[in-house]
Amino acid sequence: MERKIIDVSKWQGSIDWNKVKASGIEGAILQCGYGDNIPSQDDTTFIQNALACEKIGLPYGVYLFSYATTQGNARSETEHIKRLINGRKLSYPVYIDLESDGIPPNKFNANWFIEMGNEIEKTGAWFGIYANQNWFNSYIGNRLDRFTKWVANYSDKPNVPNTDIWQYSSTAQVNGISGNTDINICYRDFPNLTKGKVSVPNKPVTNGMKHNVSEHVIFSTCYTSSTDGVSKAIQAKDMSRNHGVITSIAKGARNPYLLDNGLCWINDGDIRGQYQTERKYVVKSGDTLSGIASAYGTTWQSLASKNGIADANKIYVGQVIKI
Repeated sequence: MERKIIDVSKWQGSIDWNKVKASGIEGAILQCGYGDNIPSQDDTTFIQNALACEKIGLPYGVYLFSYATTQGNARSETEHIKRLINGRKLSYPVYIDLESDGIPPNKFNANWFIEMGNEIEKTGAWFGIYANQNWFNSYIGNRLDRFTKWVANYSDKPNVPNTDIWQYSSTAQVNGISGNTDINICYRDFPNLTKGKVSVPNKPVTNGMKHNVSEHVIFSTCYTSSTDGVSKAIQAKDMSRNHGVITSIAKGARNPYLLDNGLCWINDGDIRGQYQTERKYVVKSGDTLSGIASAYGTTWQSLASKNGIADANKIYVGQVIKI
């Protein structure tokens, strides 16, 4: 599924996001800032743009323009991103923009940005790399391949493997924005992948609530410990589901709701149970281990360990990943 999305910063000024959405734009990547974690280096329009997108339901992600020439700079930029995305509802990844002329090739160190990606992923967000095609081919190479790629090339489709977003113009005219705007084609359905991301609730689900569960979850048996006559082993024989709710279950349990963290709450006298699950994902073209991990609320390190993957950059189409 292809989506037409824009990326904007303070240089676009005040934006009428209702007009942007009505024009057919399906998402946005917002600049949150640039360089070290200094408030004066926040993008002055980021918060208002983020709030506007959230208000009208326009999916968005963020990017930060990097000037990192030391590991300390890169770590400060990581904290800059984390500070600004805290509490935001991201549907697209967090990208680090690595095309600055201020980063000479001999100062570029991919390991700094692997560390950055690890830290951003701990927040539950996806992490990705933005650069022009020359930067990817000449400096970055395949060293950051486990992250999603956003590539700029205004003359032709990027010749960079597994490009997820192609920035194809910087002079687009979009209703609701004065002047030129960067415009992109996104080949990956990030909003729906993000929507399906596993999260761990802090509180039990109460009677009458539902919680989405990944389509890849296979439910087997829900066991309970009972003190009021409810069966100790409730067999979920009919596996039909409605937004995470088992709709057919053995007699003796009422209103069963499943949580992503492994708890099955049987709202019958506050009985807790533990369900046994096996979650699997089949790798598709363009997938990365970090992207799969982010979609399921885990880390690539955990998936690599669980699946015996020695090199996180080497997964193949059709491979079954245990979540």
